[in-house]
Amino acid sequence: MTLSRLTALFAARLFEPAARSPARSTFRQRLDPPPARIRRKTFGASALLTLLLLCKGCAAPLEMVAAGTVGLVLSPVMIVAGLAQGLAFLPYTVGTRLSELNRGLIEAHAVTLDAAYRATFDVALADPRVDPQTGQVAGESFGFGQHRPDAVLEATQAFQRLLISQGMPADKARHYAITGEYTHARTHGRLLLAVVYRHTGMEPFRVVVKDTGRVATLRPEHSGWRTPYAHDANGRPIDEVIDWAGIDYAILQQDKVVATLMVIAAESVKSGKRAPDYWSAENRWRAGETTSVMAESSGKVKRALSMP
Repeated sequence: MTLSRLTALFAARLFEPAARSPARSTFRQRLDPPPARIRRKTFGASALLTLLLLCKGCAAPLEMVAAGTVGLVLSPVMIVAGLAQGLAFLPYTVGTRLSELNRGLIEAHAVTLDAAYRATFDVALADPRVDPQTGQVAGESFGFGQHRPDAVLEATQAFQRLLISQGMPADKARHYAITGEYTHARTHGRLLLAVVYRHTGMEPFRVVVKDTGRVATLRPEHSGWRTPYAHDANGRPIDEVIDWAGIDYAILQQDKVVATLMVIAAESVKSGKRAPDYWSAENRWRAGETTSVMAESSGKVKRALSMP
């Protein structure tokens, strides 16, 4: 059994939610079910950490990074250092409690998780439906990380709402998008995630489609619209990549991770960051070099956090 599978099993047992009302919401729909309760098991986080240490040699370090660093608890100083690394920091936030992560963001004077939850899930962080440990919103199923076609468009719309809530004019916010290279999402469970400034905004654009080589007009409701494109069919620029990272697609099923993604992306926009190296990384990713691309992006985070 792989390390990621073992850690997933232990993590599931650590915080097992009680029965909860069936998910019956669409994105941004408000429900008022009672909050899910958490039953703690007799074994704790120390047992999980022990397992990680014992299994250190049974899987590549990248496997742990891809699935999220379950045993890593971030200090405020680490959060500040991690934010500077952009989206590559996202998997390192998985093991930190929601309240601790939000406190670290506040101390770093960053966009808060409360703002991200309001923009993405239409719920405040203090709402009783939000589990203070895991960050899951009880009674809701937003469908991220589950190959749902509309999820990327909804993520982009949520990101734009977050930018507007931070003071950006709406007409400017419409040019920022959450995108991804999904070639290996179903086959290997990995996604090359990118935040872009899209010159066309939410308007259609005409490109040579990467998967078919044919010229087509892509609209927000089309699956191809979710992919970054450097130029349109006439050579005019479409996307300027702000930040990118290779991640384990499944971690996006966690509400806290999606909200943290929004926070990191907003911070990258605020900093004026640009990542032209995305295009070479995308070529390698599409060619199947997902492991090496992920290792490179995670490596810079480990150095910033002074991790071995």
